[in-house]
Amino acid sequence: MTAELRPLSRDHFDQLWKAQDGQCALCGKAMPRVRFDVAHASIWKKQRPTFDHIIPKAGGGPDRLENLQLAHAVCNKRKGKRQAGGSDGRVAT
Repeated sequence: MTAELRPLSRDHFDQLWKAQDGQCALCGKAMPRVRFDVAHASIWKKQRPTFDHIIPKAGGGPDRLENLQLAHAVCNKRKGKRQAGGSDGRVAT
C-alpha cells in the first residue's frame, strides 16, 4: 500500500490501531484510544496516540502508511527525529 496520507485520516489511524493492537510502537504499552479513556486531560496529553514516522520526515521519510506507526505522544516526543530501531524501523513490542 503506497497511498499518500495528506491529510492523515481516521481510516489511516484505524488501520494502524488494529495492526498494533492498540499498543504504542515505541514502548509496547497500551494507548488510550479516546480522551475519555483516561481520568485527566494532562494524562491524555502525554498518552494520546500520535502518528510517528518510522523514517523521520527530517530524514526523507515519506507520508505513507507503511512509514507510519502509532505512538504515545510522550514516546514520540522522546524519539524526536531519530529513526525507530528494528529491522523494519519499528521497535519490537
